Amino acid sequence: MLEPMVLPSPPGMKTAAGISYCSFGELLQGVLHEDDADFLVTLPIQKYSVSYFVPDFDKTEIHTIPSVKTKAAALARIILKHYGQGMGGTFYIDCDIPSGKGLSSSSADLLATARAVETYMGKELPLSDLCSYMSDIEPTDGVMYPESVVYLQRKGRLWSRLGRLSDVQILSLDEGGTVDTLEYHRRGLAHQHNHEHRDEFNQLLDRIVAAFRNWDVDEIGRVSTRSAYINQKINPKKHLEVVHEACRATNGIGLVTSHSGTCIGILYDIRRPDHQLNLSNATGMLSKYGNVNVYDTVK
Repeated sequence: MLEPMVLPSPPGMKTAAGISYCSFGELLQGVLHEDDADFLVTLPIQKYSVSYFVPDFDKTEIHTIPSVKTKAAALARIILKHYGQGMGGTFYIDCDIPSGKGLSSSSADLLATARAVETYMGKELPLSDLCSYMSDIEPTDGVMYPESVVYLQRKGRLWSRLGRLSDVQILSLDEGGTVDTLEYHRRGLAHQHNHEHRDEFNQLLDRIVAAFRNWDVDEIGRVSTRSAYINQKINPKKHLEVVHEACRATNGIGLVTSHSGTCIGILYDIRRPDHQLNLSNATGMLSKYGNVNVYDTVK
């Protein structure tokens, strides 16, 4: 969990906080047959964004600290308007994940900010409205659900709940740099490319839904690995083959990537023999290629 931030609020000033999970990229990303809708399968991890709201009744402007969190500020204005509130204020946003990595930091900032407003107002937006507002800002991961879901990121709509991969850890290689996810979606290349593979993506979706239902983590890994390879034509990872080799050598379940980011992950079932040894060996194999981190999925 994040350490609480020290807020520069006057004595007696009411503040409120909201929190959101992040997601390690996507287990699967593609296009549905129905409605030609883009979809993704989330993988919530124990990394968080927290947003603290300090209202200012003498002003109408909304600010964020850091100031670059402009999308969160835009969402706050929408929700405050929904509640008929004209006050301004500042949102202090702290995220475990740096932006541009494809680990849902931007979506988590949005949700945490929305939750802070809800907490302050003592009211809860209908989830369908919240999802719609968030997708109006940008295509948004399904971080509002604390489990893996099939989510229509452009429409802001849940397609299916799948469940939690609670016994899985992810060894991540960050290849460095950043990806502007809004620009990535604006170019439309992913949608065009995924449309060409639509039949396969729908077969993969059927497979991963069945795998969650049957709790077949190896099948989940196979589907996720295939999705990672298809995505190489859109946002290629330089070391995908290297990471895949490390996965095979250390009894990993499969690969997972941030399709619009910079990270490649190996999925591990923590219940399997020699898990910690395998994790250590894979770290040694990959550390020379970039920053290596371990993430826990949501329990």
